[in-house]
Amino acid sequence: MPLSQASWIWLDRTPEQNEYALFQERFTTDGSAPVTVFIAAETDYVLEINGKLAGFGQFAGYPFEKYYDTIDISALCHPGENEFSVTVRYEGCNSATHIDDGAGVIFSICSGDTVLAVSGAHTKGSLDDRYLQHQTRKVTVQLGLTAGMRSGTGRAEGTCVAHERSCRLLPRPVKPLQVDPFLAAKMIEADGEIYDLGRQEAGYLRLTIRSDGPCEVKVAYGEHLADGCVRYRIDHRDFSLDFASDGGTQTFTQLFVRIAGRYLQVFRPQNAEVVEIGILPALYPQTELPHDLTGLDAKIYDTCVRTLRLCMHTHYEDTPWREQALYVLDSRNQMLCGYYAFAETAFQRANLAFIAKGTRPDGLLELTYPAVNTPAIPFFSVMYPAAVWEYVRHTGDQTILADTIDTMQKIMAVLRSRIDETGLIPDLEEPYWNFYEWAEGSDGALTRKSFREGKVGHHLILNCAYVYAAERFGELCKLAGTTFEADLSAMREAIRGRFFDPESGVFALYDLGSPQPSQLGNAFALLIGLGDARTASAVKDGEGLVPATLSMLGFVYDALLASDPQNKDFVLADIREKYGYMLANGATSFWETIVGEADFNKAGSLCHGWSAMPIYYYRTLL
Repeated sequence: MPLSQASWIWLDRTPEQNEYALFQERFTTDGSAPVTVFIAAETDYVLEINGKLAGFGQFAGYPFEKYYDTIDISALCHPGENEFSVTVRYEGCNSATHIDDGAGVIFSICSGDTVLAVSGAHTKGSLDDRYLQHQTRKVTVQLGLTAGMRSGTGRAEGTCVAHERSCRLLPRPVKPLQVDPFLAAKMIEADGEIYDLGRQEAGYLRLTIRSDGPCEVKVAYGEHLADGCVRYRIDHRDFSLDFASDGGTQTFTQLFVRIAGRYLQVFRPQNAEVVEIGILPALYPQTELPHDLTGLDAKIYDTCVRTLRLCMHTHYEDTPWREQALYVLDSRNQMLCGYYAFAETAFQRANLAFIAKGTRPDGLLELTYPAVNTPAIPFFSVMYPAAVWEYVRHTGDQTILADTIDTMQKIMAVLRSRIDETGLIPDLEEPYWNFYEWAEGSDGALTRKSFREGKVGHHLILNCAYVYAAERFGELCKLAGTTFEADLSAMREAIRGRFFDPESGVFALYDLGSPQPSQLGNAFALLIGLGDARTASAVKDGEGLVPATLSMLGFVYDALLASDPQNKDFVLADIREKYGYMLANGATSFWETIVGEADFNKAGSLCHGWSAMPIYYYRTLL
């Protein structure tokens, strides 16, 4: 074990929220053999060897399981004494991407089998004076706290304490990010000091400022200029970073907060000026597969691939701007597209295995990973087996079942145990969020209203999704040498009896009443073998149905193609209309919903991984 001789350490003080600690060691090498650092940190780290960047970006783990990076630092070392310097950020709060598990770092520096230095009580450490300590402002609830930088010496003077952690230490499950050369932003509005990166980007902010004395500078970032400025304060959200200079020319590279968007805005005093501003673009390394599409189809496809890439970092992300969180349904869309867009499938496997570890005590999945005590979505849990089934179908890799079968068994057993006297699964009580998509009747508002009135209803989509997932889970169980018992015929009949209107051929969305039936709900009914030609016609025409959102169009398209393969022309035309509209309105990545930036009280994301679905249909229909 590379870290067997090392200890978890922190400063000789009680850690506070959003604290940056600097740890330094010296080691000697003769340059005859490669030198490797093994390191894991809570919450994140930036590593320098002899003053040069060697690595950064902790893969967030669970309390029972942490991940270490393996970094070859040979090129940064010289014969004789070398300096190891690592800044560790302890965020100290739960978010949609991290579980607060206390402060700490563990590292080992090795040359072959020889240990050159390890973390321990002897390690020098102190608060890092190059960072603004203990800021409590949040970027968003999902992303957690902001980060600030300042002029400083970067020297560790104090002492450390060693402590124990009861967790497994495993190697990082995915490749490190590919960080590209600096991309300078172009000033487009001098009065407001607004800069444009040219398209939606994701990466790390770098700022060089010059001042004739102490100054404080704020940099806002965002996807939108709809208000005549960078929209960085939206309700409780604050997309900005702080920098404090003692004067002169200072360059700051903020590696603890990955930003995303297209626009930057600088707020500075008169005694300061911006010398240079931009980002270091960072994406997960992938080999893109070629295509022979042309015209609008090529533009849509390429923008979908760009959207996927922007939403892949340490794991899949819903949006790289607002949340950077791993969800089952978002990532299911991303995985399915990735089988056709990229040469590699290891990223899908790693994400599926990682999600499987994020179970709640009751057996269903948390909302995001890693996270705890979330408003978990039952629909997302039940679709997890479908995502695993798609992985096995596209890769042939059955070894994923060893990592996921127990989690899938728990999910399906919990939902099966919820079936009531109607033969259906009712809405789940808090803390569950009965969400399906951002559309009327499916966003959870109906079920919340029912619970407030003391009623418990049944939702069409959850019950159809259970049957849809159970069919696929049954196939996985056979491959895994186990069994799954479920009377799906009885549930189909219960769904038909509860929701189907024989006069119209359309399924209601909710048995306690809803404004109108749903395109997605009726598509799911078709996907499990219910409905008739009138149902398919209604899903295709959409008249009188709440339309499906971008996130769920794939299930609508699948239902139409299953009912009549000739619907492929309709599917392609619908993609061209909706995605062509976004391109015509300036999209450089595809949006969370067709409403764009104005949705969600002006917090709509203009880059959302679940909206890359045209990749799948272009690859399978053309």
